[in-house]
Amino acid sequence: MIRNYIELTVEETVDDVIQKYKEKNPNTCTCARCRLDTMAIALNNLPTRYVVTNEGEIYTKVAMDLVGGRAQIVAAILNAIKIVQSNPRH
Repeated sequence: MIRNYIELTVEETVDDVIQKYKEKNPNTCTCARCRLDTMAIALNNLPTRYVVTNEGEIYTKVAMDLVGGRAQIVAAILNAIKIVQSNPRH
């Protein structure tokens, strides 16, 4: 099965980033629509990293950790939260 490693990582990370952002910005909406919009915007601003095997996923994870990939993902999610917060679609 082919998977986008970045999409998996964003999905695993987005709730934690939203909650931490909401601690300082209590008016942040956490509804399902805003969460999905945040994910879509973040993913559109991140490079794709497709993997086919578990070995490929491990290699990609290590490579992303070495080049600050996790920080890029968090930054993209934070930027997306701000965009969604200023233009909610609900």
